[in-house]
Amino acid sequence: MCGIFGIVFRHGGAAVSAETVEDCADALAHRGPDAKGIYIDGSVAFAHRRLSIIDLNSRANQPFRDAASGVVITYNGEIYNYRELKYELAQLGHGFSTESDTEVLLKAYLAWGKSFLSRLDGIFAFALFDPRSASVLIARDRLGVKPLYYTDSDAGFVFASQPNALIRWPGITRKPDLVGALSFLSYRAVVGSRTLFAGISKLEPGRLLEIRRGRHSCERWWSLPAHLERSRPRPSEVKWLLGNAVERQLVADVPVAALLSGGLDSSILAYELSTRSSKKPVFYTGKVQGPDYDETGYAREVATHFGLAHRIIPIRGPSDLKEIAELVRLRGHPLGMHNEIAMFTLAKAVAKEHKVVFTGEGADEIFAGYSRLFRTPYDHRRSRFLTAFPSPLAEIARRRLELGRHADKLQFFLDRYTYFPIEEIRSLTIGGNLRAEEMQLRSHFEQQFSEAVGDFFSKIAHIFVATHLPALLEMVDNTTMAAGIEARVPYTDHQLVTAAMAIPGSDRLKWKSPIAPAQALSSPVSSFSEHLDVSKYPLRREYRSVLPQSVLCRKKMGFPLPLGQWAIGDGARDYRNLILGGDSPLCDLFDLHALKRWFESGRVNPSDAFGRKFWLLANLGLFFKEVLT
Repeated sequence: MCGIFGIVFRHGGAAVSAETVEDCADALAHRGPDAKGIYIDGSVAFAHRRLSIIDLNSRANQPFRDAASGVVITYNGEIYNYRELKYELAQLGHGFSTESDTEVLLKAYLAWGKSFLSRLDGIFAFALFDPRSASVLIARDRLGVKPLYYTDSDAGFVFASQPNALIRWPGITRKPDLVGALSFLSYRAVVGSRTLFAGISKLEPGRLLEIRRGRHSCERWWSLPAHLERSRPRPSEVKWLLGNAVERQLVADVPVAALLSGGLDSSILAYELSTRSSKKPVFYTGKVQGPDYDETGYAREVATHFGLAHRIIPIRGPSDLKEIAELVRLRGHPLGMHNEIAMFTLAKAVAKEHKVVFTGEGADEIFAGYSRLFRTPYDHRRSRFLTAFPSPLAEIARRRLELGRHADKLQFFLDRYTYFPIEEIRSLTIGGNLRAEEMQLRSHFEQQFSEAVGDFFSKIAHIFVATHLPALLEMVDNTTMAAGIEARVPYTDHQLVTAAMAIPGSDRLKWKSPIAPAQALSSPVSSFSEHLDVSKYPLRREYRSVLPQSVLCRKKMGFPLPLGQWAIGDGARDYRNLILGGDSPLCDLFDLHALKRWFESGRVNPSDAFGRKFWLLANLGLFFKEVLT
């Protein structure tokens, strides 16, 4: 829901034209096609682009101002418990002029001050100006479903739902952030508070910014409990928490839809939505070319099983560079995976009739769905055991078991988590000196690792919730909002996440038998994953009585095309030019001759790993061309 923009002036009484504010907010028009508004005084300027979901009347348009106190808010998101809060506030004597959650959010602040954040159940990013104290509060939801970016400029503190609105403000330069670029190539996303724009930061999940007298301070208002008591969930606890989250998130004054792949996560949502919604949602499935990657058969089976209204949308391959460029411009960010264009295609189809879509993102992160990565502790133990062997024999075993070199736990995990090894990136850059940037990235993960309490598995799980999940949710939000619809993600409900994170790793990623760990000893994880173990076991256990057996037993599908072969084929010709052409937008950072040697070496035996690196480089180049120039 919506796009927000604003500036908190460094000095009171600043003069600003409405046209300048409007121009910045226009970069967010796709996020809010239903209405727009601005609020300007000598202290702040707020702008809003509205996607109407709750209280469709124009009385709920934003920025929204409380007449009695003068407090103004511009807000993006949904407060799922706004009716309960409204009742509680009414008992305290507060009156309401709308039926919106926006007004409830504002009145909750008036009633309880900053502590009102802990009462909110929802997804949000907002800015609230209180003229009584001449202060501004800017906050983001617990898990990072709704994004917010900011920069401290000469004129003042500027913020927005997306960075492509910020760079329209006078005086803000469009320069790449080298740490951000390295992070994107390494991890498909920019981790922590960095972005791809020099001088522009992300407000991290669960953070609150307070701006007063030209200065800002940041604090955490929510984080995962540091000491989670590891326990097996009570019977049906996970199912109850997820079902309850789905039911709460159905709040809307418009019909809702959902994405259905036929995989475990979306099929569970299909069950919960079909049993809990009075107005049955429409379910959408993308159909890709090629029987090895087409999931529509599974989705049809689920739709028939639950009696769902079901629509299949054709998904084209990523060869159309114009479509990719459109999404990169709308997102203000390169695409980390080519299947983001598939989500964009589905979102545009959903947006023809709906404004809200449910998706299954988050389940893999909190329930250990990425078996190869969550089995890192098992492989680290194997790698450590091999240190007792003579070096030549140990190296043969490492290659056979795909273990890589032995390292400390964090580095061992990062070597597996990284898509584009930093050493390889360094060999392609001009000068090859990225040591400072590497250390900054490393320090982010060291902090995440140190914050997590528990065993190696728990630390990996913490990284997935604290780092991987916000990046994934940023992609989902920006991609769906590029089509003018809001994504809701019940698996990221904070109560469900907290409960799931307290489940021992051995119960989230479960061996199929007591002897399975021994059977797996002589095989790489790519061979035994999903054969000798079961990922997301709590979900499979609690929904096995309601889901088709095919859904419970099916393996994850890979990329919807062989990326390595695609990278050297005719369909990727325009992408190759972005990387290797004489006018490549990457030429300021990368050595063109080194890039050509890298590509020629990779095309001899084009693996999917090579194809993924090619995709990341091409998209970084497209971002430089479409957004930074």
